[in-house]
This record gives sequence, structure tokens and C-alpha cells, in this order.
Amino acid sequence: MKRLSLLLLVCLAVGALQAQYKFLEPELAIGTNQGVALWPHVSFTPSVSQNFDVTYTGGLNIRYIIQKHFGLQAEINYTRRGWSSTNDAGETYRHRFDYLEIPLVSHIYFGRKNRFFINLGPKIRFMLADSATEPISGGGEEQAKAIENRFDYSLFGGLGYEFHSEKAGYFQLEARYDVGLGNIFSDRRGEPFSSSSNQAITVAFVYMFNVLTPKQTSKQP
Repeated sequence: MKRLSLLLLVCLAVGALQAQYKFLEPELAIGTNQGVALWPHVSFTPSVSQNFDVTYTGGLNIRYIIQKHFGLQAEINYTRRGWSSTNDAGETYRHRFDYLEIPLVSHIYFGRKNRFFINLGPKIRFMLADSATEPISGGGEEQAKAIENRFDYSLFGGLGYEFHSEKAGYFQLEARYDVGLGNIFSDRRGEPFSSSSNQAITVAFVYMFNVLTPKQTSKQP
């Protein structure tokens, strides 16, 4: 309940922030994001030693801007998460999760054609598949357990830079930190882990283009 309350508070804060900005000529952009998840891992309590991994993330974006400094963005992404561990003998255990995820993004930007921006908001995701190697010697209970919660949710925040080309479209480079609020294993009393949430840093290249007919913007505030 505490995690759900935090998620609702973020959404309310974003709504209050949105109401402070002036309206301008609308912009509707669609495109794609392609990138990597750096150090995707599962935050276990008690902790589990894990390796530094790099996995794929990418999908489709749609963004609507109608207010100065503020817009809304939705995405539908495929992302690979999970973790790996290596024992003293050099054996490696890997468990990978394939997710379909939907982030709901509050897009706060500074500048006109070339912009610095902040993206933040909640996301939900559903596990399409998971795969694991055989448990290794010295491995803990996390290697023997089956995934119990395939639905996941999280909060994220990111920073980026956007370059506008009148002919080619919009180009972005963005980094995000994703903090999982759900658990892949049950956290009921008596279970081995009180938390088992997905965490990751993602870095993505984004290309979008405006699908609305642009009007003269020299008189915009």
C-alpha cells in the first residue's frame, strides 16, 4: 500500500505542475527509442551478489505538447531484465525476464528548438517470458524459485537532450533510472526474500517527428 500511495502522489504532483504552464501551438510527435539497460538487476533483501550486465530495451513513443515547458508522452516498449551471478569456481547463473512495458511520461523541457528535458512518471510492465540457466554450486534460494509475480510496476526519472532538425525530425539522447516497486517473488511472512524488485539504468537514442503541420513559431512566448 505504501508503494501504491507513492505512485499516486507522484501522479498528483505531476498534474499540479502541469496546470502552471501557458498554452502554445500543439506538437504531436511519434517515433522510436532504442537503447540498453545498464546493470539490470533485482534488489533482493537479504542481498544477493550480482554481476554487471547490459541488456536491450526499445519501443515506440508518442508525445503531445500543448503547454510551454510541458508535455505528455506514452510509450510501449520491449525490455529485457533479470540478473546473473558468478561463483568462486567461475560458474555463472543467469535469469532473464522479457517484459512488455508501458511508461506514462511527464515531459518537462527547457529551450525551444534544442532542449534539455526531464522525463518522469510511473510505468507498468507484464512479463512475457523468463528463462534461466541451471543453478550453480553455492547458489541461494533465488536460483531455485519460480517467478511468482509477472505483473510489475515502477517509478522512473530521466535526463536528456533533444536536437531539432526542421527537415529530419527530433533526435534525443536520454538516461533514466528505474526503481521497481513490485516484487518478482512473494514477500509474505516466512518467504526467503522480503523484497525482490527490478532496478536498472537505461540509456536510449530516440528519434521522433512532428505529425502536425507546423505553423510559424517566431511569436511564441
